[in-house]
Formats: sequence, C-alpha cells, structure tokens
Amino acid sequence: MDTEIAALCIVGIMIVMDFLTGFAKAVKNHDVSSGKMRDGLWHKVSFVALAEILEHGQRVLDMGFSVPIIIPTCVYIVLTEVASVIENLSEINPELHDSPILALFRSSKEGD
Repeated sequence: MDTEIAALCIVGIMIVMDFLTGFAKAVKNHDVSSGKMRDGLWHKVSFVALAEILEHGQRVLDMGFSVPIIIPTCVYIVLTEVASVIENLSEINPELHDSPILALFRSSKEGD
C-alpha cells in the first residue's frame, strides 16, 4: 500500500509539472486553451481511477487471478509525463533543444 501511495503521489507531481510547463508553453505561444488542459487532465485521472477500481475490485470479484494494475499504470503515466515535460521545456526554451541533457531523453529513432 505504501508503494501505491508513493506511485500515486509521483503521478500527481508529474501531472502538475506537465500542466505548469504546458501552460507556460501555451502562454508563450499565445495558444492557451482550457479545453486542451481539461481534456489532458481528465485522460490521466480516468486512467488512474480505472486502475484503482480494477485492482481493488479484484478483491471483491474473484476472477481466479490477481493482476497488479496500479503501479504499471502509474509508471506508464509518469513516463509519458516526463516526455511531455521535456517537450514543453524544449519548446519554451529553444536553446534546450540541442542540450546534452535533453539528448539523454531523445530517441535514437528521431530524425531531426
């Protein structure tokens, strides 16, 4: 349970970071859209809520097996949030685009 709470806290922090960097990027580009922000937030919250319902529901509805869902869902969301924050930061500050730090996160498949 402690791992689950820690994972959910990290997801929450990453969602806030993505929201803040996305908002800063939108302000910079004069493209603030509350609909985009609301949709992104609902998608992430719905993933976490579904994982919570399924994992804890397995205790009540015996399917003959138990599958951990919350932690893998949190890992997936954190990884996508990290990518989004990096993308937002490089758009806010174009000098970061070619920085060695961001190169660590860039896919070798990207053809810049």
